[in-house]
Amino acid sequence: MIAPMNLGKLIWLGAGAAAGSYLAYRRRSNLSRQPALLEDPRGSVLEPMTVELEGGELLEVVSVGQGPAFLLVSGLSGDKEVFKYQIGPFSERYKVIAIDLRDSFKGVKAEFDQFARDLAVVLDACGETSAIVLGLSFGAPIAMRFAKLYPERVSRLILSNALARLDLSHVGFNKTLLIPFARLSSRFLPEFMVRKLARYWGRLGVWVYDPSPGNDRIVEYELDSPRRVPMSEGTVRMDTFRKLDLRDDLLSIAQPALVISGAADGYTPPAWQREIARLLPNSTYVEIPRAGHLALISQAVTFNKVILDWLAGLEGADQPPSPPPPHPLKGSEG
Repeated sequence: MIAPMNLGKLIWLGAGAAAGSYLAYRRRSNLSRQPALLEDPRGSVLEPMTVELEGGELLEVVSVGQGPAFLLVSGLSGDKEVFKYQIGPFSERYKVIAIDLRDSFKGVKAEFDQFARDLAVVLDACGETSAIVLGLSFGAPIAMRFAKLYPERVSRLILSNALARLDLSHVGFNKTLLIPFARLSSRFLPEFMVRKLARYWGRLGVWVYDPSPGNDRIVEYELDSPRRVPMSEGTVRMDTFRKLDLRDDLLSIAQPALVISGAADGYTPPAWQREIARLLPNSTYVEIPRAGHLALISQAVTFNKVILDWLAGLEGADQPPSPPPPHPLKGSEG
């Protein structure tokens, strides 16, 4: 007969082994999970092309649509799938080019400007001399540096939930502690628990979640997004940016710029976005109510309309005035 003390230890050991096995299973499942397929406006699956970057890394790039080039630069996770709700609508007017970020700095110097040089390589591979450039979160400073280093290659600059310097002092200790729990829960807990917890994270505005009804779409993104880059690689990416402050760069970026902020974004707060907009000489600032750090997902319809209306307004301003109609008393001569 097993003594009560030993039975308790066996139960705890068994529970620990089961939990460890489950976490290992979820980790293997996450790493092998394929990203959600991107589609064009007709619902056809987009097949990515491969572009070789400096150093030899092969990068997946999606290109769809006709018209002026529109380059989409993702955030720290580095996946183009974050633009799921933009690629289709934007490609009805533009040639949309959506890219991943490089996985490593193998063969090149580990510096932040390498990301900007990668954008130039991608545009060359797509046969484009210039583009509208949209940078999301960590992709926003990449877009800023690209506009600074290659001003002739950026026709319009769009920055969403942007940062010009790295500073997390505003986040607060308690919310900072919750970020790892929010991230890990979305990757390792059963789906029904992920959905329940995500509503809680949304109410608190933790990590990428927000208090809007569109928070459910962020949950879907987290469940479907690829796990191709480990957190350690995200840390390497962030380390290249850690000592930089790009605010002085903004003063010399003359292209028309749109700065979009989520009113409920606790990580790149509206005050940062307003400062970026003030420093850019030719900018427009828009704040989306109740949206968080992934406004392009949770408030996709509003987000897309803000961008497309702004671009349409610029295109209208660029057109020469129409000639006046003929005087009604003058007939045609001939």
